[in-house]
Amino acid sequence: MDRTRSDRFLNLRRDDRGMVAVPSGEWIVFNTPAIERDIDRTLAALEGQNYVVDASGIGRLDTAGARQLKRLIGNQGAYLNDHQKALVDFVPPDVDRPRAPKRPFFLMEMIVALGARTDSTVRFLYAIFSFIGMVFIRLLKNFRHPRHFRMTSIVRHIHETGMRALPIVGLLSFLMTMVIAYQASIQLQKFGADIFTIDLTTISLLREMGVLITAIMVAGRSGSAFAAEIGVMKLREEVDALKTIGLDPIEVLVLPRVIALLLTLPALTFLADILGLAGGALMCAALLDIPLDQYLLRVESVGTPRMFFIGMVKAPVFAFLIAVIGCYQGMSVSGSAESVGQLTTVAVVQSIFMVILADAIFSIIFAKVGL
Repeated sequence: MDRTRSDRFLNLRRDDRGMVAVPSGEWIVFNTPAIERDIDRTLAALEGQNYVVDASGIGRLDTAGARQLKRLIGNQGAYLNDHQKALVDFVPPDVDRPRAPKRPFFLMEMIVALGARTDSTVRFLYAIFSFIGMVFIRLLKNFRHPRHFRMTSIVRHIHETGMRALPIVGLLSFLMTMVIAYQASIQLQKFGADIFTIDLTTISLLREMGVLITAIMVAGRSGSAFAAEIGVMKLREEVDALKTIGLDPIEVLVLPRVIALLLTLPALTFLADILGLAGGALMCAALLDIPLDQYLLRVESVGTPRMFFIGMVKAPVFAFLIAVIGCYQGMSVSGSAESVGQLTTVAVVQSIFMVILADAIFSIIFAKVGL
């Protein structure tokens, strides 16, 4: 008998039976890590040779140890007592643990991530344009049959998205314009150009800030509400019920919200412009001692009708983007209430992003045509 290797839980020796793996000690769950290491080293030392397992040296054996013993035996012969054989037959076969994949090269990770994000963006754009197409088709069909417009639902959503949003939109516009006027006056006073505070406030408010602040507020308030309301209806299978009774969910759920927001966002923008100018007047009177009549004359000379309509023309576009994205994300809800929360958040983020992107495109177009 020639012992060639000795380990704590597993001995490897040669006798008249050939190579013999002799487990020893307590093969229980607490010793599993050490047993696994001994088995790995022993199998590596055998290098594919045939061997037998003599388990007579095992003291205590539980199912965790039996699993390791079954892994050691594999397709080889074994000498086991009845208790050991029963446990080995009881446990399922050990499955080779997959090796941890090699971490790809950093550049490859970036390329894969970029590809995945591009694919996701293309799929989203395809889905949202398809959704917009369905909305336009239903809108044209309703123009041919005006009684299909659900006026009760449209009026309700006008109240929800317009009347109830008046206080917060007006207050925010008033305060934001005061901040703009305050910051502008501090800088312009250094050059003795106090009067241009009115110019800066009026131009920024009418062209950009009024409609942009209003759209962002509506996206956070109404866009999220659209996604959540339709998402909950989707979870409760109310959307499927509409299809079952022969109603088009686009006509019943989406069109009233889109039409209502197309009407309310321009009105809210107009209110934001008026209250924003009032905030600028208050700040100019407090900081620069500019009387109200002089302020109004300066606003009249700077804030031309063209400038006012440059801001107002953006409002329906922003309204359409907010309504469509909110309704689309609501229609995409599936699975659980967690999906409602996630897609409501996505609707707000995407709406604000698309509003800012559209505003940037409008700015480029207006600059190219000289407006």
